[in-house]
Amino acid sequence: MSDKLLKELREQIEETEENLKRVQENNVKLQDELESLWSMMDELKEADIKNYTHLVKQLQDDLINKSLMTTTKKADC
Repeated sequence: MSDKLLKELREQIEETEENLKRVQENNVKLQDELESLWSMMDELKEADIKNYTHLVKQLQDDLINKSLMTTTKKADC
């Protein structure tokens, strides 16, 4: 092989190694961001559960109150 070809191959290897390092660094950053997003989603899910639990309880109470307020019996006047 010629010296010129060897030099080009070495340059390509160096460039590829640099690209690999950049990709690995970006991968680490993206994994960290992904973990943060999952954590945020878990917090939002917990908050939604608390909010909807309160609403369901209120709806149950309203339904019970309405059912107790109505009657199907006829009264004599």
